[in-house]
Amino acid sequence: MFTAVKQQIRCETIGTVLDFYDQSIRQLSEEARQEKYAKMSSSPFSFFRGSSHLFYYDFAKVPIAFDTGPDHPTFIQGDLHFENFGVFEDGAGTIIYDVNDFDEAYIGSYLFDLLRMAVSVDLFAAESGFDGKAAIQAFAESYAKAIEKHALGRSEHIQFTKENTCKAVKKVIKKAEKKKGEFMSERTEVRDEERYFSTSDDLLPVSSEVREKIEAAWGDYLSSLSDQHRHHADHYEIKDIAIKLQSGTASIGLERYYILIEGADEEHDEDVILEMKQAQSAVPSLFLPTHPLFENGLSHQGARVVAAQRAMVHSRDPYLGYLTIDDKEYYVRQRSPYKRKVKAKHMKDETSLIETLKVQVQITAKIHARADASSNVLDYTASERIAAAIGDSPSLFIRQLSRWADFYANQVRFDYDAFLNWVESRNR
Repeated sequence: MFTAVKQQIRCETIGTVLDFYDQSIRQLSEEARQEKYAKMSSSPFSFFRGSSHLFYYDFAKVPIAFDTGPDHPTFIQGDLHFENFGVFEDGAGTIIYDVNDFDEAYIGSYLFDLLRMAVSVDLFAAESGFDGKAAIQAFAESYAKAIEKHALGRSEHIQFTKENTCKAVKKVIKKAEKKKGEFMSERTEVRDEERYFSTSDDLLPVSSEVREKIEAAWGDYLSSLSDQHRHHADHYEIKDIAIKLQSGTASIGLERYYILIEGADEEHDEDVILEMKQAQSAVPSLFLPTHPLFENGLSHQGARVVAAQRAMVHSRDPYLGYLTIDDKEYYVRQRSPYKRKVKAKHMKDETSLIETLKVQVQITAKIHARADASSNVLDYTASERIAAAIGDSPSLFIRQLSRWADFYANQVRFDYDAFLNWVESRNR
């Protein structure tokens, strides 16, 4: 009887939330909003990826069983989904597979990461033509076992390479290995015996004014680097700077630059491309309580992103740092020449999906377990709190996560249709 009323209210809610976030919070131009909504319109999964603020709007105040409580939250990735895992090089030159996006990292319930991940699996499995329920159950079951091992101190050093991973991830890593030598030649060119960025549709030269501002703030970036990985100052000499266009859905409207540095010292004798990206408040921070960590040491948004990657990933990027220009906060990292990930379209059947998820769940448990007292992030052991919350009821934990994923995936499908209608109406 009230179905039509609920649908109308939900449609109005979606429009209001998107308007408020994209216009008032992100301050996106109309052109940027059009680009973002075009990407979100391609599928329910794409819509879900671009609307994490709607997810937190729905879930932030919902009491869910198996939470660790307000006094013991976890350092979470913040926007965990199937395609936020990828390959990159560790400090020793090995290509690894891990979480590769920390823009939304924050302090909150570990369940937010698990729910977003499970919903993403449900959505793309359905789009691929098979049932993802067994995969979601396997994900939840594997997480409960993995986090318990961390809590008991029985987990081993977790780093996935082509030697110890599943078929789909191994294939992506092998493709990435072939890409390393091509990246520099694709993105740069040598003129008068000096290397510069090549101009392309998504890479443009910066103005002299922008270059001067970045060079003026470069000393602050160098000061933020880890002492463990610091090189001689000449190593970081800027050779060229370019504006990087064509961002991912959630990054539309944020400034991003490629910076070519000398990269020359006793250990490194070739140019290095860095990525400098504007950082804004994490989406979860708009809905969750502010943790003291972000008031006393990580109020700089770039510092927050850097701290998250350093805490959550075993192999740290030696170029991780941050700086501020014209009151805008940025983080810097090495631009991976690989940029490869296992995507939903690569999952041909339920078996390959489950195999890949079992790798991803080990990584998920690892990032939750690492970013605690041992990394000087929290003053307690997160894995112990999570394992205690799950307790002796893993079967109930699995069932709840599966039911919530099924419920919200269906909600996303409805929201997606409402979103398409909303976009059409605002474009008239």
